[in-house]
Amino acid sequence: MLGTSPLPTAVRLTQVSHVYGAKETAVTALKDVSRDFTPGTFTAVMGPSGSGKTTLLQCAAGLLDPTSGSVFLGPHRLNGLTEKKLAILRRELVGFVFQAFNLMPALTAAENITLPLRLARRSADPAWTNELAERAGIADRLGHRPHELSGGQQQRVAICRALITRPQVLCADEPTGALDKAASRAVLSVLREAVDDLGQTVIMVTHDPIAAATADQVLFLVDGRITDVMDAPSPERVAATVTRLAGAE
Repeated sequence: MLGTSPLPTAVRLTQVSHVYGAKETAVTALKDVSRDFTPGTFTAVMGPSGSGKTTLLQCAAGLLDPTSGSVFLGPHRLNGLTEKKLAILRRELVGFVFQAFNLMPALTAAENITLPLRLARRSADPAWTNELAERAGIADRLGHRPHELSGGQQQRVAICRALITRPQVLCADEPTGALDKAASRAVLSVLREAVDDLGQTVIMVTHDPIAAATADQVLFLVDGRITDVMDAPSPERVAATVTRLAGAE
């Protein structure tokens, strides 16, 4: 039986900790992290290497079971669900974008975008597919295969693929990490528009202050804990906070 979240949040973490290994080799990646991610907001997560950024994202997306604490995806409590139920929730409610584009090389851009629907045995809505492609600036590339696209275009295909199921939350792990500045700006613009125009909820791990400043709010992690929260971030303020936190380690 699924648990229920007491408030209508997109994602809720309640005193979430995660430990890798056991006994002498145990490493605590998250320590009692509690956070609500409000629907229709864009949150960036930053911190030094090993601070727990990706672990937080994976727990929020249901990819990783916390050692303790609770994770809610909308009204669904993820703890204790079978892998089959988790897989269904992730497929229906979570979109994923990674640094590696993870496109299927034999498929066209359009086929890559609609792949999650086909795997779920659902019909694609051509109007929705075309709207996403138009917003991402790749409408004229839908018939091309990944090797015929630039890195930025491939990542925009990946974002469309993540949005095609109209997920409750889109989780992005370093989505601009492999791109140059121009391609990064285009990708971040697509993510920002998804929030502003489509009401999407985005949680993005990044090391780039410029990328983080695209978000509504930035969470800073150090040693598995949220130490700072910045609203209305600017690249300069983000960079200054990162430098301060690095010096405090």
